[in-house]
Amino acid sequence: MAIKSDFPILSQKIRGNSIVYLDSAASAQKPEMVINAVSDFYRSSYENVHRGMNSLSINATDIYERSRSACADFIKASSTNSVIFTRGATDSINLIANTIAQQLEEGDEIITTEIEHHSNFLPWMNICKNHKLQFKVIPASANGLIDEDEIIQSCTSKTKIIAITHMSNVTGQIINVKKIKDSVDKNILLAVDGCQAIAHIKVDVKELNCDFYSFSSHKLYGPSGIGVLYGKEELLNKLNPVVVGGGMINQVSINDFSYAMLPNKFEAGTPSIEAAAGFCAALKYLNQIDFEKTFLEEKKLRQSLIESMSAMEGIEMYGIDNSIFASSIISFNVQNKNFNDIATFLDQYGIMIRGGHHCCQPLMKKLNIPGSCRLSLGIYNTMEDVSKFLDSLKKTINLLS
Repeated sequence: MAIKSDFPILSQKIRGNSIVYLDSAASAQKPEMVINAVSDFYRSSYENVHRGMNSLSINATDIYERSRSACADFIKASSTNSVIFTRGATDSINLIANTIAQQLEEGDEIITTEIEHHSNFLPWMNICKNHKLQFKVIPASANGLIDEDEIIQSCTSKTKIIAITHMSNVTGQIINVKKIKDSVDKNILLAVDGCQAIAHIKVDVKELNCDFYSFSSHKLYGPSGIGVLYGKEELLNKLNPVVVGGGMINQVSINDFSYAMLPNKFEAGTPSIEAAAGFCAALKYLNQIDFEKTFLEEKKLRQSLIESMSAMEGIEMYGIDNSIFASSIISFNVQNKNFNDIATFLDQYGIMIRGGHHCCQPLMKKLNIPGSCRLSLGIYNTMEDVSKFLDSLKKTINLLS
């Protein structure tokens, strides 16, 4: 309850019912500390960053770069030069896909999987089409899960990149990306979509030994409009940005220009400075509440939900398997009921889940469904929320019968 009280939006009522927010996989709510940081920045520090010599610009730059340092510390990056700020994870993945494409040759192979969010599927598919590369998609099981060994065994001498999610946003399965990296040729680059995992497990990019790791602030209790591309510094130094303009240059002449040093090299244009201020506050907040302890509580809540929903008639859950490492997310359907109807009726009780294909249409096709209901837990959820959800789900099913 103490954590929930830090999130002002959760004190609201919907039709007289307290909000039970079970949609953190889409976007997490924001603690007061984050809201205040954004507001305070606009009130007292707003200016553009870098190069400005006035006091406001110097202060804004300090806030912006402190956010980068906090992010580097959070993911255990060796240097702030490895932390590129973007507009979000989708932007991060597009950035690295289109940048790496310059280094690949016709016939080279990129491996991804059937469980990917569209944002970690379409950018790689697109560069394969545009550069005559091979796009290899590892199939999911009938229940929507991925076997790391299949990825490893699918690599060939042509494989240059493995692009994979760290945690499925449909089933909650957490992929052992370290096992994959350690088991394949050292020259194969591993690009990880960390959007879901970063909010539920400890991420140490040095331990994972991934080459790139992308995630968004808004799923990590920070503001929208800012994300991160982590890349090994030696790799980023070898790559040329595809977006050019103000802020990412060293010298410009009539006929040529040179890049700025990392991380500025990949940060063209005016950034979302206020979002960086809020992001820094979000990371500070998570460190203050001992973020890692909430992971164990989330697993308990998820298991309780699985056990209770398994006992209910007509509910099908996807990717539920005790042999896998999973967290936070449960996707399900109710027999002969539309997933959007379930989500809409639950909202009448203040229960907020998501209905749809969750930007994973290839996986929905594998599961032979158009979409599903998805509930996803955050650090503010409690056993009381679980009980309210289960009670409201039963009422909803009865109303729709």
